[in-house]
Parts: sequence; structure tokens; C-alpha cells
Amino acid sequence: MKNIHALVFCLGLGSLVACTGMGPHAGLIGQDRGAVIAKLGAPAQERKSADGARLVYPNGPLGKGTYVFGVDAKGMVTAVEDVLTPANFVKITAGMGADEVEALIGPTRSIRSTAQGYKLWMYPFHNSVCQLFMVEMSAENKVLSTANAPAPECESISQ
Repeated sequence: MKNIHALVFCLGLGSLVACTGMGPHAGLIGQDRGAVIAKLGAPAQERKSADGARLVYPNGPLGKGTYVFGVDAKGMVTAVEDVLTPANFVKITAGMGADEVEALIGPTRSIRSTAQGYKLWMYPFHNSVCQLFMVEMSAENKVLSTANAPAPECESISQ
């Protein structure tokens, strides 16, 4: 994992391109939460927020976005964003708990176990260099490290 972590510094997070648009769900802003659920089904997570709730929709395992809908106290959609961005990735630090990670970037749809007993949470995301973001979790569900790595679909291209 340390080799992959070094790769992050070599590539530099600045070279990654984040998807900054509202995504395919911008038309739901101003509608009630029922419209979101009618279109997308039940959210993978619903998290309470200071001003209402956040409905979380990961597009995994191969989708490259996790869309979070901000819903105010009246149940109206006020915002939608893809949270799988380098700006959110750098907020994830060693020692954070699994719940804190999921609050920032949503649940993963792909988990791999390592020989050392750790788990790698993998998040494909929109970027120009065919990378995925990984969070190495301890057996106690605490972040050990994070890194970017080549996405599996790109490995076949380079061979």
C-alpha cells in the first residue's frame, strides 16, 4: 500500500480532473424528496444534516459517481453533488472511522481483503487519468491510508 500511496504524490492530486457539474440529476433541485425516490429508488443511505437530510446514491460497482441530494427540513431538494472528488478525498485521513468516510464520500460498492487482514474500499470516480480512489481500512474499521491506483478497466488497455 505504501507504493500506491507514493504514486499519489508522484501524480499529484492537482492532475486529477473532478466532475464539477451537477450531474444527471440537476433537474430534481426544487422538487420534493419523493421525486428523487420515485426516479432513483430508495437511497443507499439517508443521513441527517443540520438543515435536513442527505440522500446518498452510489452508482457502483462500476459507476463513477456517488450523488448526494441535500434535502431541507421541508423535504425539498436544495442541492445535488457528486461527492467522489479529489477535494473530498484529501479530507480522509488516517484514524478516521468508517462512518466518517461514508459521511464524506458515501459507501463503497467494492471491497477487497488483503493478506494482512485489511480491507480496501475502492471508489471509481470521474477523472482524466483512469484512476480509482482507495481507502485502506483496519480490522477495527479505521482508515490506515488512502491512495489512487489504476482502474481495472484501464489495465487491459495498457497491456
